[in-house]
Parts: sequence; structure tokens; C-alpha cells
Amino acid sequence: MPLSLDAIVAALGLDAERIEPTRPGDDDSAGNGNWHLWTRDGEHHVLRRYHVLRSELDLAYETKVLDHLTGRGWCVPAKIAGPIRYDDRLWAVTQFVPGQPHKEETAAQQAERGELLARLHADLRDLELGSRPGFFQAADLDVMGEFQSWERGVDLLRLPQTIVHGDFASWNVHFDDDGRLAGVIDFDLAHPDSPAWEFVIARLDLAPGLLTGYQRATTHPLNESELAAIEPLQAVLQVLMVMAGLWNGQHGGRFDEAMITRHLDKFGS
Repeated sequence: MPLSLDAIVAALGLDAERIEPTRPGDDDSAGNGNWHLWTRDGEHHVLRRYHVLRSELDLAYETKVLDHLTGRGWCVPAKIAGPIRYDDRLWAVTQFVPGQPHKEETAAQQAERGELLARLHADLRDLELGSRPGFFQAADLDVMGEFQSWERGVDLLRLPQTIVHGDFASWNVHFDDDGRLAGVIDFDLAHPDSPAWEFVIARLDLAPGLLTGYQRATTHPLNESELAAIEPLQAVLQVLMVMAGLWNGQHGGRFDEAMITRHLDKFGS
């Protein structure tokens, strides 16, 4: 293994007994990397290497979100040790979240995920942290226009705000063997934004029951303006995914042309 993972764990103040990748290909990626870590005192954690664009201030924000949710009873990947900078990347050890995501969500399971998202938003609603360093809101077309050098004059979407998970997709919600919630992972994109954007990034287009469950469970249902914003924000997502694909290709040396074309096709439809 090209990385000296034992040395990194030692630098984080822990004694590794066994380290295993959670998926292939993380060793050479510019993105996030995750390894199962078993310490000599019998604890099971996750060793996490953060995306090359993450900063210490950025991760401090994420840690506050995770600590807040832990205090509310959520099982999330809270920090155990770190972060530290090693070999010009940020690393940390986080809590292992057990369980597995549903492989193929039924309509009822989509609605259940929507209800869980309503609970998550309710527990984040009173957390005031301001903006996350390096993030801008997808619904803030004024800021996006400056970022992309678009023509000014686009009507600004002003939607209610909360701290969003940022990727509440099915694969980030874990359940135990009895189908009960085990935990929620990957708060790498948590930041203040609109619930409408949360639904877009949670793949509402593939899981329409998500909105049904959310509206049923929340005390702050999406209003008409938020519901109307979902469709244009889905186009925004496709643009951002193409941008991410181009950035990853430029910095990683290989362009995923199939992924880029897929999102361009969705944007065109």
C-alpha cells in the first residue's frame, strides 16, 4: 500500500491493529478516502482522508455539526482524533457508523428516509454557525452568478435556510438487520442552505417518496416557493456535477467522460 497508514494512525495518537479499505481506489484519489481501523484496544473506527479542497476551518465547522447531532442522540461519524495534516492532506479518525443502506429503496423506505430527514432538519434548526468556509448556497443565484461570471440580472431565489446534510442520499443512511436506523454518515457537505436543495442532492428525482415522508413528518413543510424551486435546482445540480467531473479530471489526470456526458444529458432534458 503506497500510503503509510500505520504512521498516520500513530500520528493521530492511536495504535492500529488492522486497517482495511472501505472501497478500492481511495489510495490515489484527490477526493475523500476511508479505511476501517481496528485499534489494539478493540475499538472499530474509520480513518478518513479528506478531499484535497478541505481546510482546517472547513472541518471545524463539520465537527460542530456532528457534535451537535451526537448530543441529540444521532449516530454519526463524530471525530475521535484529529484532524492532522500529513503528506499535505488532512486526516482524522471518526466514529464507525454500523449498518448498511437499503440496496433498492421501496416507496415506503423512500418515505421513511424523508421522515428521517425531517427529524434531522428539526435537530439542526436551532444550530447557528453562519456560513461554512468555502461553501456557497446552491439557491443563491446572485453568488453563483459571481462565481461563474454569469450575466447579472437573474432573479434571486430567496428560500428559508437551515443547516443541511448536503448528501442525504440513500447510501448515506444506515439501517440494522431489523430495518431500524443505525446511523447517518458523510457530513462532508453540511452547510446552511435551503431544504429544497437538500431534496435535490438527496436524489428526489429517483425517490419521490422522500418528499411525501418529509412533508408528513415535519413541522416546517416545504412551501409553494420551495417546491417550485426544486426543478430549476435539479438543473443546477447537473451543472455542479459536470464542474466537479471536470475538476477531478484536471487534477486527477483522468476524465470520467461517461459521468460528465450523463449529467449533461440530464441537464438537456
